[in-house]
Amino acid sequence: MPITYLKDFEIWDFYSPLDHKLKFIDASYFPHVSYDNGLPCYEANTYMISKVKAGLSRKVKGSTLKTYAKDIHHLIRYCYKNRLLFKQLNDDRFKLFIQSLQAERNDLGILIRSNNHVLKIGRQCLDFLIFIGNDLPNFIGEGKENAIQVQYKTHKIFIEGRRTKIEIKSIYHTSLPTKDAIKKRFPVSEDAANKVWQYISTQDNILKRIRDVSIYQCLEQLGARIAEIHMLTVNDIKRAIKGSGENATLEVSTLKRRDNTDKRFIPVTDDFLIAMETYIVRVRRKVMKEKKISKENDHGFLFVSLTTGQPLQSDTITGYMNEWKKKLGIECPLHPHLFRHSFITNKLVELIRQHKINNTDEFRESILHTEIFKMKLREWTGHTMLWSLDTYINLAFAKINGYDKAYSALLLNDSVKVMKQNLGMIKQQAINKEINGTEMLMLVQNTVDAFEKSVERSLKEELT
Repeated sequence: MPITYLKDFEIWDFYSPLDHKLKFIDASYFPHVSYDNGLPCYEANTYMISKVKAGLSRKVKGSTLKTYAKDIHHLIRYCYKNRLLFKQLNDDRFKLFIQSLQAERNDLGILIRSNNHVLKIGRQCLDFLIFIGNDLPNFIGEGKENAIQVQYKTHKIFIEGRRTKIEIKSIYHTSLPTKDAIKKRFPVSEDAANKVWQYISTQDNILKRIRDVSIYQCLEQLGARIAEIHMLTVNDIKRAIKGSGENATLEVSTLKRRDNTDKRFIPVTDDFLIAMETYIVRVRRKVMKEKKISKENDHGFLFVSLTTGQPLQSDTITGYMNEWKKKLGIECPLHPHLFRHSFITNKLVELIRQHKINNTDEFRESILHTEIFKMKLREWTGHTMLWSLDTYINLAFAKINGYDKAYSALLLNDSVKVMKQNLGMIKQQAINKEINGTEMLMLVQNTVDAFEKSVERSLKEELT
């Protein structure tokens, strides 16, 4: 495989004369890059090591480092197919490489990459070439004497975790495309979500059905990034169940932050926790037993491969979404992050209704300027920059205007939805004769008990 991930891996950093030992750096899930013939690409792996030492994230089997490896591998493959050494690249050959990225289409004749995606890959490849160009005179740089001539431009951007813009320097090449128009972040359409739910909740394979439904409910109920969902552990669910009550929360790792905050707590319903516990008991435990993975060797991650018992790859769910979209004939966008947009929109709808706010300006004045709401927002989504909520605010008011004015039992929304989903799953299992009468009654009772708790909590909130 062109990129493999070394799970338990260390790289040496320096020699300590004090204790006469080499000092090592943890490089677990290091992306080892190879050519298509299986031979390692030494330049790429040296580049990756430099990024490890620079402190790039390796969470979720690679994370940022994995992304860099995938980006530069396009150039590595291009050079391999055209029998080019990196030092033989020049402006014209790099331009042909960029054009090949722009021209690639799928089986339906649709372009695989947007301009923004090509731009991202191109810049990363230029960074890689600058790294290896340190030992190659007149190879890449700003002067006309270089085979690959680049430019540097500075501009200011917002970074999550910072309150002011920072100035960054970006690399440019004449072959790189211009940016696409900025796309608004719309939530997943209800029609697409319903089609996906109907499909995954009726799959023949009961283990896959329960697991995929659990993943879907995590996307819908947590509003977390897909990598954050992959990082959930069995112990996270157990702690949430143990601490469930009037304010049940699930601890989630927060990615894409520049400050020291790496955890947040998301409110969850008892119904959601019951669904996760059912998955752990009926699917995960069975898979781990079949694959002979003992408790001592259990990696602890919540979602596992049904064939190996190992943690799901970070891009597995995205792959599933693409398969479902094609199979179900869904034409609108469908990918995991759209569920995050829906979650944020729905939470804002709840806040707007709770505070009886009439318009966007009133909303910003009465809520967004309070520290309490900032804390809530940070806990729910892991965001820091409140200006990034403008799109969601407009979507929330658009959604409210489309509803009937009558509104009751606000806090039961999520609970009702999960309860219906869980009862539907139980019904499907009974129809398929996958559970007996006793098991069915137990599952129904657990679902009803969890829903009753949510009702009691909602009534208590209405009275206070």
